[in-house]
Amino acid sequence: MPADQTDDLPNCRLFLLPPLGLDADRIAACVAAAAKAGDVACLVLPSDKEVIAKVMQMAQEDGIAVLIADDARAAAYAKADGVHVTTSRQDAEAARKSLSQKASIGLLASGSRHAAMEVGEGSIDYIAFDLSSPAGRDLLEWWTPLFEVPAVGLNSPDEDSCIDAMEAGADFVMPPAAMWDSPETAGDIAARLTKAGRRNPS
Repeated sequence: MPADQTDDLPNCRLFLLPPLGLDADRIAACVAAAAKAGDVACLVLPSDKEVIAKVMQMAQEDGIAVLIADDARAAAYAKADGVHVTTSRQDAEAARKSLSQKASIGLLASGSRHAAMEVGEGSIDYIAFDLSSPAGRDLLEWWTPLFEVPAVGLNSPDEDSCIDAMEAGADFVMPPAAMWDSPETAGDIAARLTKAGRRNPS
């Protein structure tokens, strides 16, 4: 998307998704550091009771929406803000039915443009694209100028790839996995990507 078009979009915000198996204390520390240094909009947690108990309330108190990965029941029980679905459109629709209409439901897109369009026609709040593959990057670049459903760029291998997604019009980007190395690294990366994602002076 040309720069003059992205200038008209809201700032691109950060979408945190820790790697599976990461210690709850490390997640909490890195999320806190990222939230202090940057503009974190959303955090996806696994349906792990220890992780949810340690991290969710802290993140929500920082104004971060917390979603549970692929488990609407766990999201409802924990009073999370919604569900991040990685499986199918049908599972996203089932999550919508089982949670309140205020819940945020997002879905990871896969496959063709047609499949992405079918996802966008459902009652989802965002569509996510896997930027670790050329196909995912192509879908993001195609999607953002044409559709109103917000786009999330996931799994960028490095900060430059995150910035490329921002320039393509992504509404949210997931920082690279290096942000989970330490709280200091998380804060540094969050600050840099937040600055890169500013499209409006306010």
